[in-house]
Amino acid sequence: MTAHRMRTLLAVVGACGVIVAMSGCGGSTDAPPPREAPPSGTVISLDGAVYGRPIAVGDTVIAATETGSIYAVAGDTVRWRTHVADPVPGSQLPCGNIDPVGITGAPAYDASAHRVYVVAESAGAHKTLYGLDSDTGAVTLRVPVDPPFGDAPAYLQRPALTVRDGHVYAAFGGNYGDCGTYTGAVAAVDVSASAVTWYRASTSGKGGIWAPGPPAEAAGLLFYSVGNGDAEPGSAYDDTDSVIALTPDLRRADFFAPTGWAQDNAADRDLGTMNPVLVGRHLLMAGKSGDGYVLDPAHLGGISSATPAFTGCKAFGPAAVDTDVAYLPCTKGAMAVRVSDTGAATVLWHTTAPANGPPLVAAGRVWATDWHAGTLYALDPATGNVLAQYTTGALPHFAAPLLANGVLVLGTMSGLEYFRP
Repeated sequence: MTAHRMRTLLAVVGACGVIVAMSGCGGSTDAPPPREAPPSGTVISLDGAVYGRPIAVGDTVIAATETGSIYAVAGDTVRWRTHVADPVPGSQLPCGNIDPVGITGAPAYDASAHRVYVVAESAGAHKTLYGLDSDTGAVTLRVPVDPPFGDAPAYLQRPALTVRDGHVYAAFGGNYGDCGTYTGAVAAVDVSASAVTWYRASTSGKGGIWAPGPPAEAAGLLFYSVGNGDAEPGSAYDDTDSVIALTPDLRRADFFAPTGWAQDNAADRDLGTMNPVLVGRHLLMAGKSGDGYVLDPAHLGGISSATPAFTGCKAFGPAAVDTDVAYLPCTKGAMAVRVSDTGAATVLWHTTAPANGPPLVAAGRVWATDWHAGTLYALDPATGNVLAQYTTGALPHFAAPLLANGVLVLGTMSGLEYFRP
């Protein structure tokens, strides 16, 4: 066994020795001393798969599992674990490829409130937003967030949550297979009043908002991508296959859609698979068709005949940005695209490695997984050449690394795995 694959299997033990559902460890609220990052190859076993990218809160990694639990892990120690809801077995859903379904979307953190947020699925496929004290794991907020536009079992909360100005934003799409009755939706939860405002993404049905990253933010607006809808060819535009700009109170301020939106929808070639990303003063976007667009966030253009800025990238998930270069999660491997001040796009490279997961720029390298094969790649940011690769545990779809406390943290089908860059 090579050094970088040497693993330390750690039992899941709460910081107080006992794990209690729906509560933290209790006791002193004094902050514990910082923990050193564990060595490369360390595996921390949790109680289920970690689909949403973990987040860092100081020296602590917050991860949520498909069994409905949230963990705070510092170094090689679980500081707290809170189980908020029993998950829904896949057999109780109309379709999908996650089993069971508990917490799928990445958590979010509000530093001013010292609170972590997640959306968990529970019996009846009902969705609830939970707020937890980041120091203890105690649940301090519960707000139902079942979208009011369809059937609860047809929905999945997959995108990363976003916290902004006292509100938590949670976006919803469907399960894998697009079955049942649902309409893509965004919830804005006022956490002080536990009040929920909704945006409906399609006038015809479907139009899921499911790309796993967060929305882009610019000029006070939130930018989401919307998937294919149910409108028949020849019908009026149904708001799908688009990039939308939402105000904080979830009014649509602007949108972009290609003129071939109906054909894209009929062929499942929509824009809904990648999260829009801000590169300098421009938004960059690609979707299932392989076409990429550079958009002006102040004027998206509506239904547009704009020529694609680049081609050859069917993108799934969030991109990574370093100054004026975006690294895209293409199905055939990461692609680097430079965006000029004028909005011109130049493809710098397209790696030959099957590094198709959402990238991360850290320690002078571009990191991306092949989540099919369980491999983490380190790529040269200038060329896309492979500098190193590491075998990982089994990975969930669109597994994405996090840089925390100087090490890379990767959510797996059974917990967390650490790699030193």
